[in-house]
Amino acid sequence: MSKTKSPFKDNNLLKQQVQVFLSQHHACFAQEASRTSSFFELAAYNDLVKFYETNGYSVTPQNLRGKERQFVYALSPKAKPSNCSFFYAEKRYRNGDSMTFEIRHNLRIQSAHDSDIFVSPDYAVIEKGAITSTHQPHYYNGKVDYFFVAAKDVKTFAETKHYQPSPELVLNFVGLINELMPALMNGKFPTKKPKHCGPSLFVSGVGNAHLVKIKESLGNRYKANILMGLFAYPSQVHSTSNQVNIHKIGSM
Repeated sequence: MSKTKSPFKDNNLLKQQVQVFLSQHHACFAQEASRTSSFFELAAYNDLVKFYETNGYSVTPQNLRGKERQFVYALSPKAKPSNCSFFYAEKRYRNGDSMTFEIRHNLRIQSAHDSDIFVSPDYAVIEKGAITSTHQPHYYNGKVDYFFVAAKDVKTFAETKHYQPSPELVLNFVGLINELMPALMNGKFPTKKPKHCGPSLFVSGVGNAHLVKIKESLGNRYKANILMGLFAYPSQVHSTSNQVNIHKIGSM
């Protein structure tokens, strides 16, 4: 991969690149964000969609708004899923079989260990139609639907962090893996079709040699991807030439 001028330090340029991505799918971007970290989060969502394109999935935007076909990102875990856009990722096989998943942004996921615990990673790839709701006493006194997806319906997930990484910050990601996909902690990796990206942490800052060792260790142990330096190398997760370095779970 060649090192290019980072788009992430210029919010206007990054906004343009988000729009270019959406326009390729006949959609447009109309939301506003002020922080670089917010734009980084949107760009990384698009990069995850591009990973599925690179790996033979057909991706199509869903729940677009208005005649302009506006793609509405879920800028908060409190966003109602029915008010937000997302992508379908469909894998088709020569024998006629196909599987479709939803690539979601800021969706609550129920813990695999405790049904009363929920976390909201930035991105989740889930079974189609798996979002459900309940009422939680801590959420508007239980009077409002609390939308989530069960851990069993999660195929993978990812987080973005706009920081200079440290060992402690990177290793915190293991807690999410344990909470949402605990089988990976025991070396029980999915083997059924299709193939998904392993749980991933997208980091804007560049890591040192020690962090590279941590990255390699987590990849070997849990099929986790720790992608650092995304300001300088933004295409790591979806670059065709870099797929050999991306940990995946499942099979083609």
